[in-house]
Amino acid sequence: MNRKKKISRRKFLIGAGILGSGTAACICAGTTTAGIVWLSQQSSPELTTLVSSSPIPTQAPRFPMPPVVSRASWGALPPDYAARNENGFYSDSNVEGWRIYDEEIDSVYQTVIIHHAAFYEDNDINTVLEVQSTHRNRRGWADVGYHFMVGQNGLIYEGRDWHVRGTHVETFNTGSLGICLLGNFMTQSPTEAQLNSTLTLVNWASERLKLSHIASHRHFNPQTQCPGDNLFPYIEQFARASGLTIGIEGYIPPTESASCFCCACHYSFA
Repeated sequence: MNRKKKISRRKFLIGAGILGSGTAACICAGTTTAGIVWLSQQSSPELTTLVSSSPIPTQAPRFPMPPVVSRASWGALPPDYAARNENGFYSDSNVEGWRIYDEEIDSVYQTVIIHHAAFYEDNDINTVLEVQSTHRNRRGWADVGYHFMVGQNGLIYEGRDWHVRGTHVETFNTGSLGICLLGNFMTQSPTEAQLNSTLTLVNWASERLKLSHIASHRHFNPQTQCPGDNLFPYIEQFARASGLTIGIEGYIPPTESASCFCCACHYSFA
């Protein structure tokens, strides 16, 4: 795959609507969120259903939830609750089980964690399907480990229900939101559409979930290359634009040990 031209910080911020631009920007689904413009390419014909499932706060949000391609639209399999590495539902005797948060959701999360898929198939849909297949069949998880996936065309894909604990970062899953950008950013660069959509999603998550921090996977697990050297520098830009602090310090350890066994980002590295 050919390397994509690196995007300058100024061009990224202009595309995200943070700096002024003299040219008009493409607005996906007619959506602008407090000056943030979501640039995206035309979706594939089979992707006709865009859904927004965010509970509506009592006060109008500054950053509404962006449109998200539903699991049904991208062909997701249902969770396998009997998967060997989650092995049923969470309980005191199964602390690594499928955990549905029963607390107020904005009291659960502290940090959003950015990943890359570490591979790319022919298109976004095939890549999303392969991510779920890898997580279910090779990793033994009940479902895709990430809560959201961002395609190279700028579309945001629904992953694991964000009311459920993910399996995307070793030992730090409880209270962390997982966002994965599709691609291998050790060998390619994220697209402008991906970056703009990721920032829109991070802004929504920051407000809706009352986050304090943002980090990359390698911040928490230094042994991994995730999210790739070509995506890693954008973590600082996401942090500045969303008002979040970079690092692992915001993570509040749960009272029980709730770790995942590994991450999809590991399997492609020697």
